[in-house]
Amino acid sequence: MQFSANGAERRLLWIGLLTVATLLMTGVFACAVPFAALAALAAFDTDRRDGLLLIGAVWLANQVYGFAVLGYPMEAQAYYWGLAMGLGAVAAYYAARAAVTYLAPMGALIAIIVSLPVAFLAYEAVIYAASLVLTNGEGAFNTDVVAYVSLVEVVAFLGLLITHRLAVAVGLVAPNAIEGSA
Repeated sequence: MQFSANGAERRLLWIGLLTVATLLMTGVFACAVPFAALAALAAFDTDRRDGLLLIGAVWLANQVYGFAVLGYPMEAQAYYWGLAMGLGAVAAYYAARAAVTYLAPMGALIAIIVSLPVAFLAYEAVIYAASLVLTNGEGAFNTDVVAYVSLVEVVAFLGLLITHRLAVAVGLVAPNAIEGSA
């Protein structure tokens, strides 16, 4: 089965599907949005513009869902934490993209394996910095929270990789340059 939409429509549909999938994962994983997993996938699956569009769309959808459905408080600290998460997601994307660019010549598997930890460290670095200046950040870095978020990121990344392979198989997205080198 091949998808008949043009390239731009397919890219936007792919970004939309990933955004919806992330919101579903948010409900399953109790609000732990897998921004690092998405950033890692986007680093080898999209061009820079589409990668930032994906990260922005997921961040915005998460914020709308959080405030509209989950009842995030309408106060400055909640908005600042949302902004910190968005900045962390962008940092994760750029870090993973740099790692993928550097490691892709060494092999697709190495680039894919390293992209998630690099994205996760960049995201968590921004969140840690935010926790030093924003209120309600004390519990963001205890061992239980970091372990849980790490597990969510790994599970989400594996699910996203499988989803990507299925999307390639049905012609929704083209194989990326890294897959071509595998």
